Amino acid sequence: MAYPKQQRKQKALGGSLEMAQYLGAGTNKIKKRIRDIERLLLKKKDILPDTVLLEKERTLDALRLELENSEMNQKAKKYASKYHMVRFFERKKALKKYNQLLKKIETTKDDEREDFNKRLHERKVDVCYVVNFPKTEKYVSLYPTTTETENKEESKSDIKRKTVRELIEKQLNEGKLPVSFEDILKGKTLDRNTHGATLESKKPKKQPKARKIAEAKEENEEEEDDFFE
Repeated sequence: MAYPKQQRKQKALGGSLEMAQYLGAGTNKIKKRIRDIERLLLKKKDILPDTVLLEKERTLDALRLELENSEMNQKAKKYASKYHMVRFFERKKALKKYNQLLKKIETTKDDEREDFNKRLHERKVDVCYVVNFPKTEKYVSLYPTTTETENKEESKSDIKRKTVRELIEKQLNEGKLPVSFEDILKGKTLDRNTHGATLESKKPKKQPKARKIAEAKEENEEEEDDFFE
């Protein structure tokens, strides 16, 4: 006979086994499973036990997260291929500008170096921008063409470039870049499993009412189990 704690472990294991077949699966397969569970909950939410509801909702959360990851990977693959050459040439150009200024500083007098050091920091940010720009976003050129800069009004591209650049600079200063400046100098770039800097963090979803009830019951069960041990 399985004890309550063993039963909960078996349920958790069952959920993880169900999810295993969807890890790394295509978006269509994941979407179908999400629809199936949503239909089940819609039709039988009034007769299903709270523990089953909780398990299905947890599975839904995991599937939605996996779907989001799958869609992000597809988008990253698409943009990585589309903007590969642009980013390649801009990385070379940014590194060249950095190295040129670095050599210039070496021959500059000490009292004039402060301004040059500020400019060198900007060059460093430029290099990090090209390499760490989010692969899940359309790449915004660091060096726009003349026609793009003729419009005096700030365009969407200008706003996005500024936003990403500020984020890159912040992560550079904090030492949190996906690919550090030191690694970039060694020739490293984003690998296949790294999407670059993250533009925004999503707020956690509110728990459904059924989940809160079921979780409260689980907590009470655990307290009772601990009491009788």
